[in-house]
Amino acid sequence: MKTERILILAGILVIIALGCLIVYQADVIGVSQSRLEQDAREVQHINAKWDVAQAVNDEMCAMIFYDNEKKKCAYSVYLSGEEYTLGYFYREGGEAPYMEEGVQGLIYEDKGIALMSMNADKVASIVVGDGSRGQTIAVDPEQPFAVVLPIESNVITMYDDQGKVVTLYDTFKG
Repeated sequence: MKTERILILAGILVIIALGCLIVYQADVIGVSQSRLEQDAREVQHINAKWDVAQAVNDEMCAMIFYDNEKKKCAYSVYLSGEEYTLGYFYREGGEAPYMEEGVQGLIYEDKGIALMSMNADKVASIVVGDGSRGQTIAVDPEQPFAVVLPIESNVITMYDDQGKVVTLYDTFKG
């Protein structure tokens, strides 16, 4: 009788372990918002001493990592999963020469738009929308930045610390 209970318990534990493995392999559980930076550093082998500028909303997370001298950088983008998933999933990342020189925009399906830069152009504000209905996002012109915008953002205008319009260096679909 005792042996039967042990076998049944062992069988249940094996079934639970297999279920967890299947859920993990099916990409149902992603990275929690609180662990995004840590996960990006691990996945991309980013130096722990590098600083990070990040922006996150319900749909995506954009991060730009940079050294103390602000000479080198790397970026990471995570997207939220579809229905029946939890957390964020790594989408892309790596070295970012365009982000060192200007502002780069990345568009992701129906998730949103990520703007990232080492801020060589000294962007001080980003206006989303047109006219009086525009939303202004303040940016420190001396620091790298990451901004996440809704996909419906049809007009995006950036201004430097002198009030001059800054051109978006590059935009592509991720």
